[in-house]
Amino acid sequence: MGKRDIPSPNENIAPRTIGMRDVDLTAAPAKKAKLDTGERIAVSGRVASVKLTNFMCHANLQIDFKTAQNNCFYIGGPNGSGKSALFAAINLGLGGRGSDNDRGNTVKSYIKDGTTQSKITITLTNAGLNAHPDFDDLISIERTINQASSTYIMKSVKVTSSDNHVERIVSRKKADVDRIVSRFSIHLSNPAFWMSQDRSRSFLANFKPANVYKLYLESTNLENIRLSYIRFADALDECFALIQLKAGEILNEQKKLKRMQEQRDLQAKLDQDRALVASFCWKLLFCKVRDYNDQIELTLKKQEAQKTLQDETKKEYAKNRAARTEVEKKIQEFRDEVEVQDAEIAEAREDLDAKKRKVLEFEEKIRECEQSIRKKTSEKKYMERTIVNAKNEVRILLEKQGNQDLTKRLTKVENDYKDISQQRENMELGGESAKLREKLDTVITDYKRKEEEKYTIQRDINQLRRKIEQDMETMRRSRATKKDAINKFGSHMAEILMEINRSKSRFQTVPKGPLGKYITLIDPKWAFTVEECIGNLANNFLCSSHLDAEILRNIFQSLRIPAQDRPTIIVAKCNGRAYTNLHEPSSDFKSIYRVLKFSDPDVHNVIIDKSNCEQFILIEDKTEAMELMGSNYPPQNAVKAYTLDGSQAYANGPNSQYRFYSGRGGHARGTFGNDQGDVDEGALARLIEDTKSEAMRLETQDLRKQDHELKVIYNERDQTKAAIDEFDRKLSNLRSQELQKERQAKDLRAELAQTANEDQVENLNESIEEMQKKIPLIEDEVKDILKNVADITADMAPVIQERKEAEHTLAEIQKETRDFASKSQKLQNELSKYDDAGEILKIRLDKVKADEGVFFHTEAKLKSERDDAMEMVENDKKNHPMPPGETDPPDLSSFPSTTEAQRKIEEMQKAVDRATVGCDTTITLECVKDFKDKLKRLKYLCRMIEDVLIELKNLHAARVKAYPSLKKFTELKVCNKFQELLAVRGHFIGGLEFDHEKETLNVNVQSSKEKDAMAGRRPEVLEVEEVDEHSYDDDSDDSTGPRRKKSKKSGQKKKRVRDLKGLSGGERSFVTAALVMSLWEVMEQPFRMMDEFDVFMDMMNRKLVMDLLVELATKKFPHNQFIFFTPQGIKELNMVDGLQVFEMNRVRD
Repeated sequence: MGKRDIPSPNENIAPRTIGMRDVDLTAAPAKKAKLDTGERIAVSGRVASVKLTNFMCHANLQIDFKTAQNNCFYIGGPNGSGKSALFAAINLGLGGRGSDNDRGNTVKSYIKDGTTQSKITITLTNAGLNAHPDFDDLISIERTINQASSTYIMKSVKVTSSDNHVERIVSRKKADVDRIVSRFSIHLSNPAFWMSQDRSRSFLANFKPANVYKLYLESTNLENIRLSYIRFADALDECFALIQLKAGEILNEQKKLKRMQEQRDLQAKLDQDRALVASFCWKLLFCKVRDYNDQIELTLKKQEAQKTLQDETKKEYAKNRAARTEVEKKIQEFRDEVEVQDAEIAEAREDLDAKKRKVLEFEEKIRECEQSIRKKTSEKKYMERTIVNAKNEVRILLEKQGNQDLTKRLTKVENDYKDISQQRENMELGGESAKLREKLDTVITDYKRKEEEKYTIQRDINQLRRKIEQDMETMRRSRATKKDAINKFGSHMAEILMEINRSKSRFQTVPKGPLGKYITLIDPKWAFTVEECIGNLANNFLCSSHLDAEILRNIFQSLRIPAQDRPTIIVAKCNGRAYTNLHEPSSDFKSIYRVLKFSDPDVHNVIIDKSNCEQFILIEDKTEAMELMGSNYPPQNAVKAYTLDGSQAYANGPNSQYRFYSGRGGHARGTFGNDQGDVDEGALARLIEDTKSEAMRLETQDLRKQDHELKVIYNERDQTKAAIDEFDRKLSNLRSQELQKERQAKDLRAELAQTANEDQVENLNESIEEMQKKIPLIEDEVKDILKNVADITADMAPVIQERKEAEHTLAEIQKETRDFASKSQKLQNELSKYDDAGEILKIRLDKVKADEGVFFHTEAKLKSERDDAMEMVENDKKNHPMPPGETDPPDLSSFPSTTEAQRKIEEMQKAVDRATVGCDTTITLECVKDFKDKLKRLKYLCRMIEDVLIELKNLHAARVKAYPSLKKFTELKVCNKFQELLAVRGHFIGGLEFDHEKETLNVNVQSSKEKDAMAGRRPEVLEVEEVDEHSYDDDSDDSTGPRRKKSKKSGQKKKRVRDLKGLSGGERSFVTAALVMSLWEVMEQPFRMMDEFDVFMDMMNRKLVMDLLVELATKKFPHNQFIFFTPQGIKELNMVDGLQVFEMNRVRD
């Protein structure tokens, strides 16, 4: 029974309930398909009751659905009875929106006119499948709608055995209502389950394929599923991004934990350092007493040593004085002897000078005689040569007088000339010379080729040997560097610097070196290039004067450094100011100077002067360097460019010519770097041995083979050359003989033409006789001169002997004098030593006497101060408690000196203070432990979340993969169900056709009027005719429906269409109901609602559809609740089990 609080003339007194009655199922059409009878199962979420207060046209309305016995409910009544209001109230009461019910855009528009508040109470069942365990038998949802807002109250209702209802409020939150609705699978916005009046009319009136497809997607929720998959994928990506972000935060937290642990370690170290400082301070209290004891003991030892020293010094001074007296006596004796020797030397020197003058006179006479002898001898030789020449002329003249003999000789000479000429021509034209020379060229070519091969092998050997030397030098430098880093500039560099430091007082200005020590390479990439450029200056020393340079050379010599290992010394003025106006290239280019950093201005100036490195630019690529420096406009002030492998490109300019020298390549030796100590000596030694083996192999095998082959070719070449030389010699002899014979013949012909000259012969004979007479005279003169020389030599001999005796005497006297002088000097030196030693001994005695009193007073003073210090220690002990583990007094045997201890305490205290500044004392062990546990939990949670996300991602991927199958299965299920429902009527042929690309759903159904014509063949696939949104058919028999417009002119050819245009309004409504019921098949909801579904049906279709709906609800879907609203009469409805009917009266006009 319906109930209300305030009666109204225009309001239902009570909805009238019609009971169940028998229905004759045989009245159905003969070809109606039978439906399977399903088992009735209790399902949670059905509507048990609805109560409305001031909702739309209802002031107070309550309807109770007997869900325990029924699952199909018909609510009938004329227009104005509030059926649609009840429909909307169920949707709104469960949390629906006002715009979803086509009765208003806002919720407040549903409040009854004249009132300010509306209330909807929906009671749902909570028994059977999917029941909520936290609620009782029923769930009541009460929504109160005000003008500004709406509120919810959700109650749990327990039904007692006496049918009493006990309520308890569970929640007042909309979110909890939404969760209950979602749990019961109630789709508030699904048009298939909430087929309102306006939605039914619009759907029946505008049955376009696109609209039907849209209804299909909304009803089956496929589109929402696809979009939810996309949103879920985005949400997963965001979650993974958050996990990554959280992982970064965890990493930061780990760093923070590490810093906290470091702080704890620092705190522990601080405690240890403070304990050590306390121990040192405790021992320092006693250090003063210890120092006084040590000083007193030292003073006593000094007193004993002073007394012993005084006695020994007195004895030494007495000995010194006695020895000095003896030396003075010896010196005086030597002085007397020296005076006598000086007089004898003067006398001997005068006698020697006289003897020398006599000898010189005799030697001058002998030289004059020897000059005369040479003159006479030369004159004699000239006469003898003249005689020989004259005799030869006479002989020649006499031979010319016999002409017959000359004719014979001429004939013989001419015959010989012809024979020799013939032999020469045969040798020149025979071709033997060309063959020999061709053979020689071949041998020389082979020889040069072999020499090239030998040169290549020798070059490889030399390169290997240079590499061996470089590697050995690297090893030596590495070993030297390990001893002292400065040795990278030379193996003796540490010794040199040590000796310079010891001898620095000898220098005017201490030399600076090695220069490489003051140079730092900024860019290590250019180490090899910089070494190529200024590496030879790295071990040089800079001296400010030549005197300092000479002292430094003496140091090199004293250290016995080999000449080849001695550093170069550069002498230059040192003013301590670096050059400023340098001729550098543009700043766009890197230069040798710009990659170096100088720590000394004088070294800076020397490197600039010696290398001009500020004008050497650096270019990595060799080709780029050649193009840049070889162009017509090279960089200004750039003299040349260096590359990474040490190649050099000189700039092309008006005063210079472009040149390029390829670098030898290699690795830097570490002169300007810190990598010298990183040499792997074991690997380097193995490399040296391998290189030596390779060099030995080349020398013993390849080189010897080349030498042997060269020797063979060399012998062949020499043999060929010898053959050529022999041939040339023979040919040359023949030519010489030919020329000689030709000249002899010419001379003989000339002699035959001459006549003998007798006067000439006579004159020559006279000249010969005259000169022969002069020769004996010259010989006699020479004999006289020789006799004179013999006499002078005889007279000079005794004088020479006397001179020798005088020289010997003088030498003997001078030797004795030198011996006396040497002995006298030695005595003088000895005397000076005794004087110096005596002076020192005297000073020592005076000092020892003075120290005697000082030591006595010092001892007394130290003892007094020690007593004061002991008293002070006792007072300090009161303010400085003894640290744990120490003794009183402490053991100071291994404790450092007081000054060193104070310095250490000060350093330790400063270190403690510095560490205290950076130490966070608020970090305790408990903090670290808690933070560590928290971080561990956080990491575990992140790991778990990440695992869950991966599992969700896999599930999502599986669902995305299964989505096409779900879509296809849904389509097949809807199509099959639609075919099954059409078969119930038995007058329709067709089905549903999906086009997912065009997003259309064609309902291809044909009336039974064409069934016979189309029997036995499939329906044609016909063209869809485009229909205006407001065009309808004219064959509807429902006068209440809207008027239809004509679709085509009568004269136009009819087309068979695929939509429902060819059906009547009732048939179209039946097909629509069949489609909606097909959609119900694929979606689950505890209850389904349809309002005015039969608006366009004729009586026959309406009854058929109503009975069909009842049968479907009660037999096919007994576990679902169906609520149908209709303005038509329901008296003709067959009453069956599971059906409950309500009739509502008109409440408004």
